[in-house]
Amino acid sequence: MAAEIHSRPQSSRPVLLNKIEGHSDSVNAAVLIPKEDGVITVSEDRTIRVWLKRDSGQYWPSIYHTVSSPCSCMSYHHESRRIFIGQDNGAVVEFLISEDFNKMNHVKTYPAHQNRVSDLIFSLESQWLISTGHDKSVSWMSTQSGSMLGRHSFGSWASCLQYDNDTQHAFVGDYSGQITLLKLDEQTCSVITTLKGHAGSVSALYWDPVRRWLFSGASDHSVIMWDIGGRQGRSLLLQGHNEKVQALWYLPLTHQLLSCSADGGITVWNMEAKREEAPQWLDSDSCQKCRQPFFWNIKQMWDSKTLGLRQHHCRKCGKAICGKCSSKRSTYPVMGFEFQVRMCDDCYDTIKEEDRTPLAAFHEGKHNIAHMDMDPSRGLMVTCGSDRVVKIWDMTQVVGSSVAAGFSPR
Repeated sequence: MAAEIHSRPQSSRPVLLNKIEGHSDSVNAAVLIPKEDGVITVSEDRTIRVWLKRDSGQYWPSIYHTVSSPCSCMSYHHESRRIFIGQDNGAVVEFLISEDFNKMNHVKTYPAHQNRVSDLIFSLESQWLISTGHDKSVSWMSTQSGSMLGRHSFGSWASCLQYDNDTQHAFVGDYSGQITLLKLDEQTCSVITTLKGHAGSVSALYWDPVRRWLFSGASDHSVIMWDIGGRQGRSLLLQGHNEKVQALWYLPLTHQLLSCSADGGITVWNMEAKREEAPQWLDSDSCQKCRQPFFWNIKQMWDSKTLGLRQHHCRKCGKAICGKCSSKRSTYPVMGFEFQVRMCDDCYDTIKEEDRTPLAAFHEGKHNIAHMDMDPSRGLMVTCGSDRVVKIWDMTQVVGSSVAAGFSPR
């Protein structure tokens, strides 16, 4: 069921410690059990499994429970050992796990949604269960009575969720690429603002309540850091993936952001470095360098007797330019461009070699990563995905000092 790969790290890269196999369908979520050598997984094969590490070094299931519908997501609260499982049929099932992690008892079933549950969070402080679903809604329910407290609908599928316990604000990402900030109350909610910046569906969110930073990952292969606490509308674009970004985790003590994508890419971003906001793209009917018309500028094309050109944008200055005036490519990590992007000739000439120094490190997970969980106090990370494999990684050489400081997981 599980193979032991390495016993300790051997380089500055993530080291694969164990690989857990045995699921018959996609593993949609996996979480590390704090202070235990254990992992909880939920799968499209309708199973909830608790894996404990045996003396042999391998992980074997101590709990194997089957539910009525495929499991899409989960929220585990270790202090109370309560686990909430979102399902494809729209229901959320609550279980209580025994102290020895060998037994699990059903507590409640919540009729949260009319369609697949995409994400959920249990708040012990408010005794709420907040969830998002493919019925285009976010709902919050009382875990004491099991009753629905409120629901808010969106124009597209709600895909991911984060929640701030102190202020009762919820962040909901959706398939249109927007993130909605809601203030939840008993029975009602109010929309605070909508964050727009992604060109594809938002697939992952992470909230840091100390810095009051929100991180979002999307199908446009990008990550955006939203400075909510700064109240200035500041956001930083981070482009370092070749596929959909599906998992995020921020380490405040080392100022590192970990992002994982569908192709197995694991990127570690240095968030302590000084960064600049990428400019907004400007609109123009003609190239802002050579003044040649773009192909929709019929009048100038007719007057000048020339063919219209295709519009491009310089990633450094944001100007609308033609292909001839933007023939060069460069990385520019200070703006989040870790891969080469289009630059106008003038901006390209201003970039020095030290400006191209990477501010992120790139690693390969070698499997589809749909979900990721971390225990920074032990330097461990678990990844899972559609290949039905769960991988446990030693990240101590990657996230370094956060382990020594004993930082606890969220």
